[in-house]
Amino acid sequence: MAGARKLLSPALLAYAISGAAAVASFVATILLARSAGAALVGQYALAASTANLLATFAVLGLDRIVMREVAGDLRQGLGGLARGKLARIARVVLWVSLALALLYVPLLWFGPVAAMLSADQGAMLAVTIGILVWPLYRVSHHGLRGAGMPIAAQFFEALPTFLFTACVLLLVFSVGVGSAGQVTALFLAMQAIALAAGGYLLWQKARSWGPAISVEMPDLLRSGLPIMAIAFLQVFSEWLLLAQISATASAADVGAFRVAFQVLTVASLVVATGESYVAPKLAGDYRAGQIDLMWRRHRRATALMLLLAAPLLALAILAPGWLMRVAFGPEFVVAATPLAIMAIGQLFNVLRGPTGAMLLMTGNEGIALRLTLAGLALLLVLSFVLIPRYGLVGAAIAYSAPIILRCLLGYIIARKLLVAPVSTS
Repeated sequence: MAGARKLLSPALLAYAISGAAAVASFVATILLARSAGAALVGQYALAASTANLLATFAVLGLDRIVMREVAGDLRQGLGGLARGKLARIARVVLWVSLALALLYVPLLWFGPVAAMLSADQGAMLAVTIGILVWPLYRVSHHGLRGAGMPIAAQFFEALPTFLFTACVLLLVFSVGVGSAGQVTALFLAMQAIALAAGGYLLWQKARSWGPAISVEMPDLLRSGLPIMAIAFLQVFSEWLLLAQISATASAADVGAFRVAFQVLTVASLVVATGESYVAPKLAGDYRAGQIDLMWRRHRRATALMLLLAAPLLALAILAPGWLMRVAFGPEFVVAATPLAIMAIGQLFNVLRGPTGAMLLMTGNEGIALRLTLAGLALLLVLSFVLIPRYGLVGAAIAYSAPIILRCLLGYIIARKLLVAPVSTS
């Protein structure tokens, strides 16, 4: 019992940081919505989603690989190898980010990208900052997790949100929040600060591991690319949905939908925090052949996720109109029904627990990728059929149905694949 409390305490601290970040993000959204209106919120959300999409591609899945490899090497006493992998991955991600940024700027400047998406040109130009910063930012806090500092990693992952909310609060009560481009640049600048601080801490930690051992990238890339594809396709699915709505709905409706979408990122953040915290432990259990322990961790993590996400999800499902009106204003009530539909999808995501991390940490990234592709195919069909006919409600259904599909199939497959060996003694 004492051991369980010892394991649970750091997890609760990680969730506390994550929860505080979710509250801060919620406050920032309320401030932006009430001071600048739905249109600015919509333009900012699309730009931030685009930055996340491109950063997911640029990182090549190596953020998760650096966590797995550093944790495994350090556990075996191979500090020099861990340092070599960390340095190599950071250099590769930096060069890919620079190359992608050089391709993105002329495409945006001379091409019809912003016009096609009904996007703010300044906000989309600010995305360049995200392409340069966000990938290394991910490598830094996942590297901290692999180095045995999950609480520090969670803090630096949440730091941009804390700083951004503080800046928005000051701007609202002083000179005003400015344009969508300025808001986007502000958020991404806060990520740059978090990258500098977290990266410095990780660099200092790595110095104690001994001289770096040179490593080759092919094996790391072979492991990272399926993970990159999974993450990229999931982010792309959400981005594509927002982009389709942007092309068909009014700016105010788009902003309202994006606010509803952002409200539910609180639940997805709970899941992501739980998966990030428990993933190294699941990998260790699997390598040690402790499948029963792995599933016990899964059950504890799922129960904690549900406990933390249930209040918001219940409110979003049972009283979505009241939540949107009181929190953001009457202009946003149009997205009340979509909020409830999307909250049902996120409820399935929470009930699934860290099944996605379990598949990735046990070498089943191929299965996870196929599940992601199936979800994307369903989203494409539903979005093209439902959005033109039912608008925001159709978009919400297209969002939730693939989540439910991936959750149900993923859990069933994990239960069949990851079975404790039968003792023959």
